[in-house]
Amino acid sequence: MAYGISAFYGLAFSARGSLPASFEWPMGRADQLIEMPHGRRIAVHPASARIQVYDRDWKLLHAWVVHAGAGDFRAIQLPDERLVVWTVRGAQRYVFTLDGTQVEQTSYPPEQYQRLPVTASPGYVPTPILLWPFSSSFAAWSVAVAGGLLLVYSDPKRLFKKSWDTRKLTKRWSLTTIRYVYVQDDQDGFNQSPVRSRRRIAWLIFFGHRRIFLRYLGC
Repeated sequence: MAYGISAFYGLAFSARGSLPASFEWPMGRADQLIEMPHGRRIAVHPASARIQVYDRDWKLLHAWVVHAGAGDFRAIQLPDERLVVWTVRGAQRYVFTLDGTQVEQTSYPPEQYQRLPVTASPGYVPTPILLWPFSSSFAAWSVAVAGGLLLVYSDPKRLFKKSWDTRKLTKRWSLTTIRYVYVQDDQDGFNQSPVRSRRRIAWLIFFGHRRIFLRYLGC
């Protein structure tokens, strides 16, 4: 759970531009993967607000942050090996060189964003599987929620009003090991009733209340 939360806040930390240009962010799936001559690739990743340039062997060449206000943005390569970037929030238009140097910044009518041409499709950047939670906020929160569920379900005391016995439960059990039967009551919740008769136990299991929770102690 803590790992997923750390990944989520790591994305926000990256979007602030606090990381150096030499740092390679684990992108996972880039929203745009622009193929360039000589095998170079430009990965556009709005989740971390970063653009990263790779060579043909996926070695990082340059990286920089786009100040998009934690919103989406789209990039198009210009013929002179420059990159123009449009942001949704703030309706800003940036022009960068391929080493990340900003050479121009203007505004544009916000309604034009949806009419911008799509010149590159999404693509995958080689990323270790353990770093995929850092690639998107959805992946980060999925890991956090999964970790929280595992934490809760690993401790049955949080699920039931009656605490389980701390002694080890045996895999082999029979009706003789059953000491208590927890029966759901519509008014009082769960009631603990001692049961000493095997016939009574069988009746409760097969013909009794709607939901029965059994507690059996190990020998």
